[in-house]
Amino acid sequence: MLFHMATLTNATPLRRWLIVLVLLSSSLFLGHAATAANKPVLTVGLELFPPLIEENRTGYSVEWLQAVADEAGMELRIRIMPYSRAKVALMTEQVDLIGHTPYKLETDRFYDYAAELDHRVPTKMDAFALTPGELAFEAGYMELIGTPFGNSAFIADLTDVSRDRFVEASLTRIVNMMLAGRVHTVVFERMSVVTQLRHQARQPVYYRLVRQIDAGFAVRKDNDALLKRLNAAAERVDAKKIYKPYINLLDWPDEGKIEP
Repeated sequence: MLFHMATLTNATPLRRWLIVLVLLSSSLFLGHAATAANKPVLTVGLELFPPLIEENRTGYSVEWLQAVADEAGMELRIRIMPYSRAKVALMTEQVDLIGHTPYKLETDRFYDYAAELDHRVPTKMDAFALTPGELAFEAGYMELIGTPFGNSAFIADLTDVSRDRFVEASLTRIVNMMLAGRVHTVVFERMSVVTQLRHQARQPVYYRLVRQIDAGFAVRKDNDALLKRLNAAAERVDAKKIYKPYINLLDWPDEGKIEP
């Protein structure tokens, strides 16, 4: 402070004003940094789920999460990762929240350490194949089923299909494997797969509805304070407005053909 006072005393009027402006700007910056530093951080592990969660950390669910974090007075930090890794990260307290979960339909082991928010998004899980006959994957014995990392156990339990028939990889790779004939069927959320097909498919792809499943978000079961804080914040967010464009995309027949 003595240094600044001496500088101002010896400076010309113009220099004095410049120094004052620099000091004021520095004070404002430091004040803002301190405020941001004091804001609790909400670290979220998200599986790619276009158009709800995109690779560049955008999407309808990302927009919703940002609105909830703002209402909760928290700073949102997003990490994109496979669903299987997200569950481990939540269990080991590397992240505070993960998504999307199959709302109320995860395995019993998952609910030993996780609790879902009240918020959920209606989604549809479909089967996709190059021929209509391969869509009936439940009746097969040798046919391979592709799904993104961390989803096979849930889908196997839901459809009563042996987990040995599932192949897990990234969504992009799984779709490519189906188009190349290396897996017979892809089973995952409708619009996520359709988004990939629009980029990758050069031939017609058939689909049918397997089940409508709501998508949710989960925190650690022992973090009841965070669960209540986020649920309270979510009640103040207009989720219908945020998700309206996506909901309109779901109004398709239960089965059909997607042209390239």
